[in-house]
Amino acid sequence: MKMKNILLVLALLSNVIVKSQVTTVIDGFSTHLTKSDLPFSGDRKLFAIGFNDRLTNNYIVVSKNKVGAENDLLYIEKFEKKQENVFENVFSTKLEHPVNKSLAFVNNRMMYSDIDKDGYAEFIYIVDQYKNGMNSPLERVWGIVVYKNKAYKMWTTVESQFSDTVFDDDFKTLPEKVKTEFLDFWNQLNKHK
Repeated sequence: MKMKNILLVLALLSNVIVKSQVTTVIDGFSTHLTKSDLPFSGDRKLFAIGFNDRLTNNYIVVSKNKVGAENDLLYIEKFEKKQENVFENVFSTKLEHPVNKSLAFVNNRMMYSDIDKDGYAEFIYIVDQYKNGMNSPLERVWGIVVYKNKAYKMWTTVESQFSDTVFDDDFKTLPEKVKTEFLDFWNQLNKHK
């Protein structure tokens, strides 16, 4: 009887742990991901990650246009798994710069969380924007929050010595708790390197 109670308690605890898990970052498929696997917008993949929240299985892909192109295009896209080997692009946003190699995705400064506890994870990605290519001065740092598959953007510039943050009109419509969590993360970043 005692062993049965111990097993029951362990089963209940493992169920609580599984249900409380917000996101799982997975790898494997994303490491060798190509356009034939997922139709991402750019010509080349910079970063891809398997990303499962409580309710969906997803891949997030950051891609860019060709090196040597006239301008620089950076895409952030989320693909949701609908069934085996079938993914739907549920989110896409694009940043543009007139000079190629001026937008740099920063893959070590990001945050994933289910802040509003709805089972879908929100995230923020950071993109550095250089004046005239990677060897020129940093001119802007972007924070791109993805909430309910919509982009909310904030940025800071060299003109304010990367101390003042500007928000797009949509950012102001985020729920207060979501806005606060991402701003706390943003405010802790060293944006001017």
